[in-house]
Amino acid sequence: MSGLELVLLGDGRMATAVERAADAGGHAIVGRLGRGALQDPERLAAALRGADAAIDFTHADQVGRSVAAATTAGVPLVVGTTGWDPDTVELGAVQEAGGGLVHGPNFSLGVQVFLALARKAARLVDAVQGYDVHLHETHHRFKADHPSGTAVRTAEVLVEELREKRRWVLGPGPKDGPVEEDVLYVTSSRVGHVPGSHVVGLEGRYDRLELRHDARGREGFAQGAVRAAAWIQGRSGVFTFEEVVADLLEGRS
Repeated sequence: MSGLELVLLGDGRMATAVERAADAGGHAIVGRLGRGALQDPERLAAALRGADAAIDFTHADQVGRSVAAATTAGVPLVVGTTGWDPDTVELGAVQEAGGGLVHGPNFSLGVQVFLALARKAARLVDAVQGYDVHLHETHHRFKADHPSGTAVRTAEVLVEELREKRRWVLGPGPKDGPVEEDVLYVTSSRVGHVPGSHVVGLEGRYDRLELRHDARGREGFAQGAVRAAAWIQGRSGVFTFEEVVADLLEGRS
């Protein structure tokens, strides 16, 4: 595909990383909108018109405005912002208007492999029994949401596959008394400048298995977002980044 003309929503460090990834992929950034433009729906929609796609790395309470503006402008949107609930945003309007949107808690291709491995690992220990599973994630001290969107998705995957786990909760367990055996416990750390680390621990009586993903920087997330912007061209509907990666792996993109 020839180079795309992209608009970036947000003026933080992730937007800068996306700009570098777009340039490396032969795409042009034709607009980069900061907080002032993002607050005005009409101004935002006008700024998006004519672009091939928009990429949103802003904050949770902005996503609804971004989706509405992209739908009005008829521009596909990639939402890499975390901490927002898709049920609180009018995503149905995107489909009704024939638009396209890709969203996900993490746009790293490596994280998608991590999720697939976590699902497989959960199935294996569930079959042999005798292992308890937990999840810990670490991010930089400036990240507002916790647990991370990636941790939430990982926890969902694990609960889906582990018959002994009925739900997941944030925290190391109750202050007093034993932990609940049917709960998957998810813990978080916010420290320093860590780009992102997720660890699934599978604790057995006689041994311990560990599945880990460590981001080396923001570049992996940025590359995935640009790949998603290219993938959504000519498509309509609301997709997750997991669906995009599955399609890429099958060579259908």
